[in-house]
Amino acid sequence: MVYLIIGLAMLFILGPVFMLRPSARERRLARIRQRAMADHVVISPISLNRDKKFSTLLQRNPHIDVYRWYRYQLVAREDQVGPSVKGEWLQRKTREGNLVWETSDVKIKTPRAVEQIIEGWQQQQTEDFLALELGPRSVAIVWNERGDLAEVETLLENLKQLLVV
Repeated sequence: MVYLIIGLAMLFILGPVFMLRPSARERRLARIRQRAMADHVVISPISLNRDKKFSTLLQRNPHIDVYRWYRYQLVAREDQVGPSVKGEWLQRKTREGNLVWETSDVKIKTPRAVEQIIEGWQQQQTEDFLALELGPRSVAIVWNERGDLAEVETLLENLKQLLVV
């Protein structure tokens, strides 16, 4: 009986301690986010329902709601020039189930660097990336944070290439 009481007391003491330990997924996310922030990438979560652009995309593509989406944005430093083109490219699924990329403005001439990145994603046919955004001082890629350091390294290289477009 005494051992049972000691065992229960140990469970009450050690249980919360073990619950505070990060899971393997949380450690992986911390590792990739730390790597991205080392290159001055700003990471922000995306709410598909609240964001006007993404809520419209969600209505046409309900399959994207199964992921958590994050914008990885690289802002040009003061001594750098941002992209010369402003635009957005969004991924959607066709009725046949193929993933295709479209620009939000058909008047935009897609730069070659953007075409190369999108072609690579198009060939992979993965749902890992949702949007690519070029602004006057920044570039951003919206993705679901699947993968590990290798994927983040590739994403960082893509952001750096796009910053000088």
